[in-house]
Amino acid sequence: MIQVHMLGYNFVNALGIDVNRPNGSGDYLFLHFRRSTEVQLDGEYQTVLAGTYLLYKKGDPQIYRKKDGHFVNDWIHFDIEGEDSFFKRLKIPFNTPMVLPNNKSITDMTSRLLDEVFDVGPHHKEIVDQMAHTLFYKFSDLYSFAQKNGNKMMLYHKQLVDIRKKILNYEYQPEGAEEMADKLGVSISYVQHLYKDFFHRTIQQDIIWGRISHAANMLNSTNLSVAEIAAQCGYDNVEHFSRQFKKLRCCSPSGYRKGFAESGQQTEKGDMVR
Repeated sequence: MIQVHMLGYNFVNALGIDVNRPNGSGDYLFLHFRRSTEVQLDGEYQTVLAGTYLLYKKGDPQIYRKKDGHFVNDWIHFDIEGEDSFFKRLKIPFNTPMVLPNNKSITDMTSRLLDEVFDVGPHHKEIVDQMAHTLFYKFSDLYSFAQKNGNKMMLYHKQLVDIRKKILNYEYQPEGAEEMADKLGVSISYVQHLYKDFFHRTIQQDIIWGRISHAANMLNSTNLSVAEIAAQCGYDNVEHFSRQFKKLRCCSPSGYRKGFAESGQQTEKGDMVR
């Protein structure tokens, strides 16, 4: 279990800071420097850029300073059962500057964890533990991906995640890779490579999934015919639509609608019995 002792989010020290803890703070410390900072590593100060993360093991020296201008950071003091083996398994190194080109998901999780740390409830400790674990799991994924693919590819990660979310929610239906390549200002082959590397699926596979998911929602919530729904979901040929629907949903569109209707009737009858 992870026990969070103290947490700061977007914490400002207006006159800078000079931290010198030769024996650490008595717990683990996870830092996110929002401004460039001097950090002592291997006995010498080195400057790390804004956006850098550091994880200190319990008992390790924590020495960093910023003497010009505001010092702004996020920090989590915590203890964890299993200790070093957890971070070894996640491949998050100690005392090593780490940079994520896109760290919004981590800062968002830190903010939500802060809210929970100051909350109360019968499951408060368990919620903090789960949220903290999720934060480190996500950090591990992003850091591993950045190490493997480099910062340049990571710059497109958030844009493609946003695009994919819209595709799967049927909020955006591109014609194909060419349209997405124009949107990102890269070549068609490069955007196809990025997408497959990020999500382990092709652009076309997700476009089809978004269409079929939208069609399933329409079958459940409207009285439109299968042909009308197919047309509204971008299909000129209802037979082609039915084949793709059956491939992804394991039944025909009409069978899907019938099964949903029967399920609803059974629920209503069950509610009446109660």
